Amino acid sequence: MSDDCSSNEIASENTETEDPGADAFAQVASGVYRSFSAELVWVALEYAMEHQLFLRNPAVMLTFVRIAEVYPAAREFLAEKRTSAKPLFQAQLKAVLEPAAELRDARFLPDSIQSPGEMDLCWAEFLVTGKTAVVERILEVLDRPDRTRDFLAAELSGESAALVLSDAEKQELQRYGIGLGKLSEGGAWAVMTPGDTDVFLLLGVKDQDPICKKVFEAMDEALRLHVACKGAALWSLQANTATHGTIRLFCEEAAKQPGGFGRSLLLQ
Repeated sequence: MSDDCSSNEIASENTETEDPGADAFAQVASGVYRSFSAELVWVALEYAMEHQLFLRNPAVMLTFVRIAEVYPAAREFLAEKRTSAKPLFQAQLKAVLEPAAELRDARFLPDSIQSPGEMDLCWAEFLVTGKTAVVERILEVLDRPDRTRDFLAAELSGESAALVLSDAEKQELQRYGIGLGKLSEGGAWAVMTPGDTDVFLLLGVKDQDPICKKVFEAMDEALRLHVACKGAALWSLQANTATHGTIRLFCEEAAKQPGGFGRSLLLQ
């Protein structure tokens, strides 16, 4: 799985094109729960197989596995089409209609998201069922500890730090809500400003700010993944509030509940 800041890769713009297959796939990928059609699912699946989308993104195949499980009409329709489908598609249709045991009943969904790729699987589940229980797992990522705050304090106060920032660079971080300072003349450096430094740093990285990128690149892989997951959770939730009324209502309620600072940014 990728550890970049992307998420919800299964979803795509629902815009009309000259390719009926692409249009069908876009409609299914943007939320089959909103307007189910077994025939549309088949056209979308045929497009996905033709363009080898199963290989490019495993979440695509798992989406169709779940559609076949959740919607009996889709399963019946796909089974009928399977009898006359191209030989090239037979293996992929078998994977959808006869999935391995570990892929049945959404057993592949993570209990705790550890990468943006796992987040994609959760969004795919929502787009099939329209139920927000799985979205709770994405929200939980925003409630994780602010580890960038501790990282900056340790790195800037250590004698053998991998990260060295000039006074000007420290001042630059203030633009993104990361205010560095000392409580006393000889004290240790610390982040003095409130909020979630993980989120603030990712906003800077997203803007291609060189100082934020410098801090991010100085982190080890585990910490970068932690920060990337939190950013992906925030941005994917924000993006889906614009296209799914259910998610907007979910985020409106989540923003009122105690938890991570990122909750306060959900509707921005």
